[in-house]
Amino acid sequence: MGFLAPISFWFLSAIPILLVFYFFKKQYEQQTISSIYLWERTLREWESDRWWNKLQKNLLLLLQLFILLFLIFALTRPFIVGEEVHGDHLVIVLDSSATMMAEQDGKSRFVDAKQQALELIDQLGNEQKVSVVHAKKDPVLLASNQTDHAAVREKIEALQVTYQHENVSDSLQLAQSLIQQGTGEIHVFTDNLEKESISDQSFSNPIMVHNGGALQKNISIQAFGVKQSGNQVSAIVTVKNESSEAADVTLSVNNDANTLKQLTKKVPANEQQTFNLTNLPIHDYYQVKTGDDAYPLDNVMYALLPKQQSPAVYLAGEVNPFIEQALLSAGMQVTSVPNDENGNYSFPEQKPNAVYLLSGIEADQWPAGPKLIFSPSAGGPFDVKEKVELDYGLKQVKDAPVLTYTDVSNVYLGQALPIGDWNGVDPLVQSGDQVIIGKGMYKKSPLMLFAFDLNDSDWPLQPGFPIMLANSIDELAGSGKSLGYYQPQETAAIKLSTATDEAIIEKLDGEDIKQLDLGKSEVTMPMKPGIYQLHEKTATGSLFRNFVVQLDNEERTAVSSKSFSIDTGQNEDTSTLSKQEIWGIFAVIALFILFIEWEVYRRGISSR
Repeated sequence: MGFLAPISFWFLSAIPILLVFYFFKKQYEQQTISSIYLWERTLREWESDRWWNKLQKNLLLLLQLFILLFLIFALTRPFIVGEEVHGDHLVIVLDSSATMMAEQDGKSRFVDAKQQALELIDQLGNEQKVSVVHAKKDPVLLASNQTDHAAVREKIEALQVTYQHENVSDSLQLAQSLIQQGTGEIHVFTDNLEKESISDQSFSNPIMVHNGGALQKNISIQAFGVKQSGNQVSAIVTVKNESSEAADVTLSVNNDANTLKQLTKKVPANEQQTFNLTNLPIHDYYQVKTGDDAYPLDNVMYALLPKQQSPAVYLAGEVNPFIEQALLSAGMQVTSVPNDENGNYSFPEQKPNAVYLLSGIEADQWPAGPKLIFSPSAGGPFDVKEKVELDYGLKQVKDAPVLTYTDVSNVYLGQALPIGDWNGVDPLVQSGDQVIIGKGMYKKSPLMLFAFDLNDSDWPLQPGFPIMLANSIDELAGSGKSLGYYQPQETAAIKLSTATDEAIIEKLDGEDIKQLDLGKSEVTMPMKPGIYQLHEKTATGSLFRNFVVQLDNEERTAVSSKSFSIDTGQNEDTSTLSKQEIWGIFAVIALFILFIEWEVYRRGISSR
């Protein structure tokens, strides 16, 4: 224990002064009297409690001394050293992503994380500062260098899940910048942060990462897509069993409250499987769901059915067999274009709903219209180079609906074709600084360019490959009248009708979510995952367009990691800075003794 104001011990000099007052108080002399007849009653009462009066002579003095001592100790502001938080600054980083909604023992990870953070604040001394970083997609500083711990507690208690994917890396950089002088600790409350993922960052202060507990059972829907072929609709569903034991998984495909198809399959532990469902009736949208478990957000997924006819796909060149098989399984109309003895291709006349999938064909033979190019031939307008070995894994550098169900970081690619001139095509996927996939416009036609050979990759073996391919064809063809797919609180450009007088985002049952500003082209999507509709009101009627807000791919996996800490050696001599003041205890004791002293004094007066 220590004292923040030891100079207050000078008040101990008041004790001798108190004793002097007692030494010089009025004394009474003994006198002999003739009779005590008139005092008999008083004497009897005095005899009955004479032990009290004898004790009272010294008890008041002792009580007053104790009051004085405890008040002096309160004035010195005593403190005890905290055992958990070291340094003069605590920075809390809180993850509010969707997976923090996973429940264990009836309590979500997010509620448990907030509770731990509040308990940590309770251990701080009055002089210790606290900051809070909200680890959203774009980190937000909720509190900075605050000593008003009650105000910080209120902000943490009011925090809600954002359903976005967390950005712990940038949040840690922000947390580091807050501790510019002095010492402190950073405590991260999340669920699946591994030490290796932040090993490339340098830290000057200790980091404590509190990962949420592992779930005993969780079945996750990883991907869901639908495709129309004639008067029937087929669906592809990818399910992952994140449990340590095999589980029977029941999939139910619905529209509104109507169950269209249901099947039950056994999925091995820690594995994922893809299921095909056929002969579904035609609807605008579909919902697939599994049974209840610890993480309900990944038990439901929506898919929109394009309202136009399936695009005709023309294949030309050395097209990988996996591509044709994936397109056929998605219900696409696929036609192979043969070449003549000179190697030239005779493409049919351009159709309004046609996409050309080409592999290894010279650019001067490319037909007009939407094109998906695999393994482009050397040279040409894109200045294609010879294959090179890749030193880095793949990473997605731009959000794109075609990659919604694909985690490119899990895709292996050994070689790729360097592109010298992308002609303004935007990169979607890179390996280091080398662009692997690009999407944009070329000669006034939509184009997607895959600068590699599928034979050098395991992508065709990935469960999301057929969905990615089908989505790419649909986007190039411009099919569908729906708005598409978005992530929670994503900002997107929405083109409204020129005749629109009012635009509202609604649930399908008509419940209003938000009204749009007609003067702004960008719209912030709802926060909660689900299916919504854009309702445009015009003078002649209403226009409805459905869209889906869905979780980031990484938020569809509710696995957890072990908690860990990174010690920088900064806190060896700073433990004494964690001070919890206890002067209030001494003040309360002094007040309690004062009440006792008053009662002793009152009884002494009444007994005379």
